[in-house]
Amino acid sequence: MEAIVVPSGLSEQVRARLAHLPQATPAIVDPRNRYYTFLAAPDMPYHTVPQLIQHQCELQGITVPQPGTRVMLPRSDDQFGWHWACEPTPGRLRLPQRSLVLTAIRLSIYEGADVVPA
Repeated sequence: MEAIVVPSGLSEQVRARLAHLPQATPAIVDPRNRYYTFLAAPDMPYHTVPQLIQHQCELQGITVPQPGTRVMLPRSDDQFGWHWACEPTPGRLRLPQRSLVLTAIRLSIYEGADVVPA
C-alpha cells in the first residue's frame, strides 16, 4: 500500500476525478482537515515516481512518501482525530493504482485548482 498526501483544497477535485473507479479510493483526513491521504496500490512493475512529477506535486504541497513510510490509519471515525474522508469498500481491500491517483492529481492541478500550501 502507498499513500499520497494532498492539501484539502485540492483533495475534493481529486476525489471527484476518481469517483468513476469501480472500487472506492480510500482517503484519510488529518485531525485539522488540512490534508487528505489517498491510499493506493503500487504500480506493477514497480517504479519510483519521476522527478518531474514529484517536483510538480511538491509545488502544490503534495507529498508522495517514500516506500516504507508509515501511514496513520483511523482507529475510529470521530471527527477529532484521524478519520475517513472515504472509507474503503467492505471486504477484500482493493486500491486504485498509484498512477491513477497521480493522474487525477495532475489533471486537477493543470485545470487551475486554487491551492495554497499550508
